[in-house]
Amino acid sequence: MQARGANLAHSRCNGVSRPQAHVHAAPKQLLRVSGRQSRASTVLVQAAKREYEVVRELLPADKVSLTITVPGSICQEGFTETVKIMRRDVVGPLKGFRQDKIPLSEIISRVGGQAQFDAAVLETVLIRAMGDVMPVHAARMLPGSEQIATNMPQLMAAFDPAKPLTFQVTYSRLPEVQWSSPYQDIVITLQDSGNIESDQAAADGLIRQYLKQEGQKRVVADRGLARGDGAIINMRIAPKSNPAAPYPGLEKEKFFFDTDADMLDLTDHMLGMLPGEQRSWEFVFPQDWHVDLWRGQTAVADIKLEELFSYILPEFNDEFVAQHYPQFESAADLRQSLVSTTSLERMRDIEDRVKDAILTQVSACVASPIPEALLQAQGEKEFQAKLLDLVQRGVARMEDVERQLTQEGLDAFIESERMGLEERCRYVLAAEAIAEEQGIDVDIEGLEEEVERAKAQCKAEKVDFDPDVYRQETVEKLRYAAVMQWLQQNLKVEVLPWGGEGAAEQAAATQAAQPASV
Repeated sequence: MQARGANLAHSRCNGVSRPQAHVHAAPKQLLRVSGRQSRASTVLVQAAKREYEVVRELLPADKVSLTITVPGSICQEGFTETVKIMRRDVVGPLKGFRQDKIPLSEIISRVGGQAQFDAAVLETVLIRAMGDVMPVHAARMLPGSEQIATNMPQLMAAFDPAKPLTFQVTYSRLPEVQWSSPYQDIVITLQDSGNIESDQAAADGLIRQYLKQEGQKRVVADRGLARGDGAIINMRIAPKSNPAAPYPGLEKEKFFFDTDADMLDLTDHMLGMLPGEQRSWEFVFPQDWHVDLWRGQTAVADIKLEELFSYILPEFNDEFVAQHYPQFESAADLRQSLVSTTSLERMRDIEDRVKDAILTQVSACVASPIPEALLQAQGEKEFQAKLLDLVQRGVARMEDVERQLTQEGLDAFIESERMGLEERCRYVLAAEAIAEEQGIDVDIEGLEEEVERAKAQCKAEKVDFDPDVYRQETVEKLRYAAVMQWLQQNLKVEVLPWGGEGAAEQAAATQAAQPASV
């Protein structure tokens, strides 16, 4: 089960490892502060292996001003980078010159003159500086509220790529959190999803699958479908709200169906079916289904049974293991390994459910209204993430996703997911307040190496990559992970013993009815 807090920020290129989050008693590496953090303070921000001086001032109406001084060395880097890009993308191959030797005068002429060239260099410097400073220094920034306050003609007139550059940025802060109840008093009560006996049963189920792979199928003609059988079926699963449009990947002809590998519990409705028989029924996608967008949706399954098989299985013994799984010493060794793996997965499931419960209950402690800009930004991140997830899972093509990436599609997503989005936005507000209150910070050592790895991966996969966006989102993720880690360590968590089949649903209902704090 994946924790609902996992998608608080979205990266444009997924599947890349993240730097590890660390919780500190107080900030010590991310910022080096000179003077007191009062209404106006000067801070040296070290980010992306570059150092900026930032003067921070609190303004009326929850606004903040940052006066950022960019070192001359970074301005020179911006100049060099802009020249390189223009040689490649604007001028291109030029007869008589190697690309890296094209004269600067030729580049300036091609872009429309000195003023246009200087504006391009200045833009590169400003984008890089804001990409470095804002993720570190504007943790409580209202999404989309940042703007350069310095007069641009003045900036242009004063700009010299060989000298430091100073400019001012303003942004709105997220509102101060109003707590309806103390988050420190939250008690999380969960029920284990199994025990050693259930882990052993799950291991036996996996062993049966291994035996099936090496066993023989026999056509069945004298009875209906039973558990443990295999079948050839025609399957069509579609939303109840739009039965004419089946879910991608869930309309199949002559599909082999194994009743022991049934993720949607179709077998319960198919018991006793005979070849040639067809049945239809409604069901609800489980909340842990791998496609987030389908979770909780009511669907209609149309199944026709074409052929039915039973299995003749080999014996599970040391000889079988030696022949097919020689990395294990014996049948007992393989079984114990499967039991251990199942137990580990159960522990991870408990940890994810604890995170889910923390997110829900901490959010419930927040009484502050949610800024619409925050809701829109959160909705856009999750909408893009879910659509790209469909592509990565092979459920949809990129062109299909691009057709859905519209304002109308985003608005519909936000409306349908508003309750969950509001919960996660309240958690964002709470997490920022908790981080500030408890002195929780993250170590960004290795961030730039991670950005370079992500950039190389996205280039290899031909995916658009914005290093500034990726850097900001990675810092956000690390900050939220550090807050979650602190909450896991400091809130009271009780895990009750497993109560058998059906106990998980009862525990979930009990947890949902539990007050936000005890």
